[in-house]
Amino acid sequence: MLFIRFHGCPLSCPWCDEPLHRDPAARRDWQAEELLAALRQLDPHLPFILLTGGEPLAVPGLAELVNFLKAQGYWLAMESSGVGGTIPEGIDWLTLSPKTALTEEIYQRANEIKYVIDTPPTARRSREIMQRAQQHGNVWVQPRADGQRDAAGREIIPPQALAGCLQLIRQSAGTIRLSLQTHKWAQLP
Repeated sequence: MLFIRFHGCPLSCPWCDEPLHRDPAARRDWQAEELLAALRQLDPHLPFILLTGGEPLAVPGLAELVNFLKAQGYWLAMESSGVGGTIPEGIDWLTLSPKTALTEEIYQRANEIKYVIDTPPTARRSREIMQRAQQHGNVWVQPRADGQRDAAGREIIPPQALAGCLQLIRQSAGTIRLSLQTHKWAQLP
């Protein structure tokens, strides 16, 4: 899958796993044709793209970009916190990673819901996640790394974050699944 990472997010979570989205020096503006050429240079035959961030919904002209990429034959996934704008038609798969209160409509549009967990969740948060798992059926929990690294340079998952995820999985009798950022452990970009 090819990744398109957008700059900027209206939430600015201090623990965001993509801090470059806030760095003005890391920002680059692309024209659609220029972006297409870069995608084809990376892999001319790979038809899968993930739009991620920052926050894709906060990007001006996102719907036009989605239409352009769909016309080029791409299958489009998007990972979003659900804030910043409207989900464009043409998104084939939506991973919703809620950080704030959202409308029921956006939960219904999501193909999967991923909660990032940093400590064992409060009873209220646990109920919310369990309810989504029962209603939606495709819910994941991901332990939040805190920026610490081991001697090999891999991010360390704090034990309390993993414990919080495992607690929810056990409570759900396995209907909630564990999501791990294995690319970080494998030291892939």
